[in-house]
Amino acid sequence: MNKMTKLAAAIALTTGALATAPVMAEAEYSATAGFVTDYYFRGSNLGDAGAYGSLDAAVGGFYAGTWIISDNGGDGRDGGDDGLETDFYVGYGFEFENGLWVDVAYNMYEYTYTSDSESEIALSVGMGAFSVSYVDGDGDWDEEDPTAEEGDYTYASISWSGEVFGATVGAYEDEGDNNDWESEYKHFEVTASGEVVGLDVTATLGKTFAVDSDTDDDASGDGYFFLDVSKSFDL
Repeated sequence: MNKMTKLAAAIALTTGALATAPVMAEAEYSATAGFVTDYYFRGSNLGDAGAYGSLDAAVGGFYAGTWIISDNGGDGRDGGDDGLETDFYVGYGFEFENGLWVDVAYNMYEYTYTSDSESEIALSVGMGAFSVSYVDGDGDWDEEDPTAEEGDYTYASISWSGEVFGATVGAYEDEGDNNDWESEYKHFEVTASGEVVGLDVTATLGKTFAVDSDTDDDASGDGYFFLDVSKSFDL
């Protein structure tokens, strides 16, 4: 992670000096409470229906926060026991006069129902309705086993986001540190968002494809659909 951390810091320091967005004099705090009918992240099923919440702080382009969801681990986690996923993130975002924006973040994921954990550096760049992102992560997928191999993963995506509709195409790949195993897949999502009785509602229809791994080989992948209902508050 040292290499990625230094890269992210260099990007932020070098281009941050050129940013023209005004610096906020005071920190802003917010909270969100929500519920998903199924928990999908980057095209992968990480849990069944569950409630979630977040706390966030932002000042002068910098931000930090935590996001927690209660679910049973889904198809992508060992055991399937009830528990919590807790995410932590810090980052810095800025925007140029021409509307181009850049965001660099460090994310960490931990779970109560498995010893797995991940940490990553994420870089996103966008203008108007379009954005691209690239994630470089380290995964320790069995911390309780001292002989277990750690792995690296990457995720790249391109997205379009309108006032109501949006779309994302993404590609995920991971492999063991010694190249003992590897897996990859791609996914496509379309979303529709709006406000219903004061709540933010997003419907997502997606499909994974080009699935290829040491334990699974299914070129068609799986389709999925879920609803996300949430409410945000300023603190």
